[in-house]
Amino acid sequence: MLTASRMFKNYGYIAMQQALYFAQDLKLGHYMKVPPRTMFWSQLLASLWSAIVQISVMNWALRSIPDVCSDQQPNSYTCPGGRVFYTASIIWGAIGPARIFSGDATYSSLQWFWLIGGLTPIITWFLARRYPRSMARYINMPLIFGGSGWIPPATVYTYLCWGSAGFLFNYYIKRKFNGWWLHYNFATSAALDCGLILSTILIFFTLYLTSANAPQWYGNYDIYETLDQRGLAIKSFLAEGETFGPTTWP
Repeated sequence: MLTASRMFKNYGYIAMQQALYFAQDLKLGHYMKVPPRTMFWSQLLASLWSAIVQISVMNWALRSIPDVCSDQQPNSYTCPGGRVFYTASIIWGAIGPARIFSGDATYSSLQWFWLIGGLTPIITWFLARRYPRSMARYINMPLIFGGSGWIPPATVYTYLCWGSAGFLFNYYIKRKFNGWWLHYNFATSAALDCGLILSTILIFFTLYLTSANAPQWYGNYDIYETLDQRGLAIKSFLAEGETFGPTTWP
């Protein structure tokens, strides 16, 4: 059942997600005046090559990095994306949504979010029409709900970085330097992504592979000292042999 659930997610949800990213890159290429045929073939070849590289790197990492994917991995190779993928397979495959979300199940109250998700965009739309100069016209509920879906595996710290960059470019710079924003905002976004990738590769080969001590500052040290990151933000801890949740599934 787990294998079937993972395969369904790969060929359904993941394929759709990658197609959206593909369309997003094509839009960026159109904005930068890259010929559509060139953009398409470069994306296609890059996708094929990246599949080979990612599988090779994954197999190497699983064989070569000590304690990889464990919570105590010293270099934070904890595989958060893989954990979320596995947890989703357990919920939707092994256990099944009916035993978790329906009837008198533990999380049946979450079904109310179907109604909340349908009503809140309508409410904000009416508020924006009624008060066109208020903050309501900046509220986008699909964006808020959709963006929060990335919290696993992303952390609150990651969202703080995203929010700061988004506020700087899409609010402050857009209002103060609209001409610059219209011409260079998309290109700046692509440059930041490329810079992140290049710096990640550089740091990996120069610090992690050489066992050197990385620079310690509040941006990469203090965030790991919070209760959440240390696994202590838990209401109650289980003793040896204890379990949580229902004793029997309905």
